[in-house]
Amino acid sequence: MRRPVFAGSQPPGGGHFSLVEGDPLFELQRAAHLAGGRHPVLRRAVILALLGYVPPALVALVFGAPRGALLPLHTRFLIAIPTLLWAEAFVDSRVRSAVASFTARGLVRPAELPRFQSIVTDAERLHHSIRMAVAIIAIAFGISSLSGLVGLTSHLTTVPATVIAWWVAFLSLPLFRIVLLQWVWRWVVWAILLARTSRLDLELEPAHPDLAGGLGFLEQAAISFLCLQVATGTVIAGRLAAKLLPVRQEIAGFTVITVAMVLGPLALFSRKLIRAKRRGELRYGELASRHHRLFERRWFGGDGAEPLGDPSFSSLADLSSGYGLISRMRPVPIGRLSLVLLLVVCFAPAVPALLAGVPLNDMLVRVVKSVLL
Repeated sequence: MRRPVFAGSQPPGGGHFSLVEGDPLFELQRAAHLAGGRHPVLRRAVILALLGYVPPALVALVFGAPRGALLPLHTRFLIAIPTLLWAEAFVDSRVRSAVASFTARGLVRPAELPRFQSIVTDAERLHHSIRMAVAIIAIAFGISSLSGLVGLTSHLTTVPATVIAWWVAFLSLPLFRIVLLQWVWRWVVWAILLARTSRLDLELEPAHPDLAGGLGFLEQAAISFLCLQVATGTVIAGRLAAKLLPVRQEIAGFTVITVAMVLGPLALFSRKLIRAKRRGELRYGELASRHHRLFERRWFGGDGAEPLGDPSFSSLADLSSGYGLISRMRPVPIGRLSLVLLLVVCFAPAVPALLAGVPLNDMLVRVVKSVLL
């Protein structure tokens, strides 16, 4: 029996939507007792390292094969893959809470609730797609087949080097690509869910203290995907350290992709947030004008009332505070601290490359090649 997809009565953190559970590849690992238990990350990371990292490393150690053939492995299997596996629970808990919060906070109007439930159901159906799981595996192994020995043919001067190159090309790198492409697909499902939700008639609150109309909870879910960028960033850093590709294009392209993946889904709500801000400024402005006129008539009309402790002064301050929150409402539901974190991860090193006028297409292509090949 399939578990329920969504329960509107669940509090934040209690929703059933998941970006990890139900994934055919994840469920296959769980059926093999590789996922779950007290150490869900360690077991899978060790198995993947034993398959993709240890054999070529041993061959290189015993026969003294060229070190260049092992360059793609170190950061991928020792840092990137453990990071991506650990991020499953970290990201999933925040995404699960965000999806549940749309109804728990009353952002979805009762008339729109069936549509929202349908959106969540469709997103889970995409996530559970067996066809996509097969496509991920096919792409992971197909890239090696299409690109030959992934650019390592120049190192093939001995039998050990040949063994290492073939092992890396047709087992080690495909294993890494499967883990990485799983995360890319999870992000796509997340982006589709937000894109469709942003088209609903959401009941945003212009004076909400999160300065995002009540959508501030999306910030944590969006920033959590930086785990994916940290993992891929280590791979790019390893390639840059080996001076295999130009540094500026790599960092700049990585920055463009990272900013787009983190801020892109959140920017889908910008139109509604801007409209909510304008509507709030008009309504609160009218209320403030009426309140101030009454306030002036009472205190400047010469009725001689005692101002000390009068509640009208408190209402004046509260109204001003509410209008101030609306005026500071953000067009994207993300805070300054999260933006700083995003910049620290990827943007600052890219400034020289961007100023140098590197073509955007070249930057993106170099990043994709550096990570997948």
